[in-house]
Amino acid sequence: MATRTPTLATVEALVAEPSLALHAVVAGDDRHARPISWIASSDLADPTPFLAPEHVLLTTGRQLVGGDTTAPRYVRALVDAGVLGLGFGTGLHSPDVPPALVDAALAADLPLFEVPYDTSFLAIIRWNAERGAARERWAADAQRAIGAAASRADGAAAVVRTVARELGADVALLDERARTRAASTASVDEALVDEVRAALRTGRRTARTIERDDGGWMLVQSLGGAGRVHGALALAGTEALDAPARSVVTTAAALLDLALASSQGARDRVAAFEGAIVEHALAGGAEQAAVLLARVGEALPAEPIVVAAVDGTAPIDAEAPGPVLAATRDERTLVVAADVHRAAVASAIDATAGWSLPTTWAHAATAVAQASTALDRARRDGTASATFSPGDDGLLGLLGDEAVRAAAAAHLGALLATDDGRASLALARVWFAHDCAWDAAARAAGMHRHSLRDRILALGRALGLDLQGFADRATLWAWLQATAEPG
Repeated sequence: MATRTPTLATVEALVAEPSLALHAVVAGDDRHARPISWIASSDLADPTPFLAPEHVLLTTGRQLVGGDTTAPRYVRALVDAGVLGLGFGTGLHSPDVPPALVDAALAADLPLFEVPYDTSFLAIIRWNAERGAARERWAADAQRAIGAAASRADGAAAVVRTVARELGADVALLDERARTRAASTASVDEALVDEVRAALRTGRRTARTIERDDGGWMLVQSLGGAGRVHGALALAGTEALDAPARSVVTTAAALLDLALASSQGARDRVAAFEGAIVEHALAGGAEQAAVLLARVGEALPAEPIVVAAVDGTAPIDAEAPGPVLAATRDERTLVVAADVHRAAVASAIDATAGWSLPTTWAHAATAVAQASTALDRARRDGTASATFSPGDDGLLGLLGDEAVRAAAAAHLGALLATDDGRASLALARVWFAHDCAWDAAARAAGMHRHSLRDRILALGRALGLDLQGFADRATLWAWLQATAEPG
C-alpha cells in the first residue's frame, strides 16, 4: 500500500544515509529497525545515567582503547539501558573499531557502526533531528487529513482508509461484536479479529500492540467508555510505530469512538429488534422468524438446535460457520445455534453457561427451560458450564438444592442427631436400595426379615409416616436422597 509517511529514523536508515558515509560493523538484532528517539554522544566510562531507552550513542572510544576487559561491561550497560545502537568514531583515539568492542557487540547483538573521521557527530545528530521534525510535520498533516475524512458522509470508512494510507498498514473498525464496520482490505485477518475479541471481552478500554512472528505488528485500541466498550480500531503493519505515528492512531481512535457512540442508539434498536425475533422463534414462532431474518440476509440455525443460557448480558461473537442468534432475558443471554456448531459457540463464551439437549425449533421453549435449569446447576456446583441432564435437572435433580436439603434435614433432624437414629436411617437406605423387598434387604443387612420390618415401621412412626404405603415411602426416600452425602 502506498504511503506518504517519511522514513523512520532507525539505525538501519542512519547507516544507509549516503551523505554520512557510515559503515555497519555489527548489524545486530531487531534494534536496528526500531525508531530512534534521540542520538547522544559521550566518552564517559559509564554514560548510562544520561541515556534512555531508544537512544543511540556516539563515542570516540577514548575510554575503550587499550582495555580488552572494558568493552563487554560497557556494551552490557548500554543494552541494559535500552540503547538501540552504538557509533564508534575512528581516527581520533583508534584508527579502527577495537576488536574487543566488535566481539562484545556481536555477543550482545547490539548494532555497531563506524563513524569515519570526516563525519562529525553533529551531522549525525542533525540528521536524526531533521528526520524527527519531518515525522512531526507528517503527523500533523495526517491528523488534519483524518479530521477532514471524519466530516464526510461515509466518515468512519473514510477515516479508516486515510489511516491505512498514511501508515501503510491494514486498518479495520469493528463493533462490540467484532463485526467489521469498515476496513481498508477486502477481508480482515482472523488473527487480528481474535485480538479484538480478546480486548472486547475485558469490557474496558485498552490498547495493546502485539508482535507477529513475521516481524510485523498488530495494534488493537478498544473504543468506548463509562463502563461500556462499543468497538475497536485494529491495525496490522510492518514498519514500527514511533510517537508521531501513534499520535495519528490516537486521533483516529478518538474520531471513530465518536462515530460509534453517535450511532449507538441505532445499533441498540437493531439489537433489540433482533432479540425480539429470536424470542419469537423460541416461543414457537420459528417459521415467521425465519421469514423476517431472510429479509435481512440472516437465517435460523439448522436443526437440531441447542440453546445456551449464559450469565450476564454481554454479546456473544462466535466463529461458527452457520448462524448464531442471541437475545437478552432477565440478566442472562440466550444463545441459539445448530448442535454441530456448539463447540465453536462454547469457545466464545467467557461466562457461566447452561446448555440444553439437542432438539427441534418446535420444542425450543423446552430447550430454553433446560438451559436455564442447567445454568442454575452450574452456578450451584461452581463449574464453567453444565448440560441439562434428566437425572440431575429433572424433578429428582431438585433434591440437590440447598433449600430442599435444609428442609429434609429439618424433618430428619432428631434422628440425624443420635447414633440409633442414624443407624435406622442407614437401614432404611439398604431397604430402598433393594426396592423395599423385605427378604433381599434383610439378607443384605444381616438380620431377620421380621426384625427389619419392625425397625423400618418403627422408623416410620417416629417420623409420622406409614411406610406400608407408597406415598410415605416416596417421602422418606426423598428426604434420604436430599440429605445423602455427595458422591
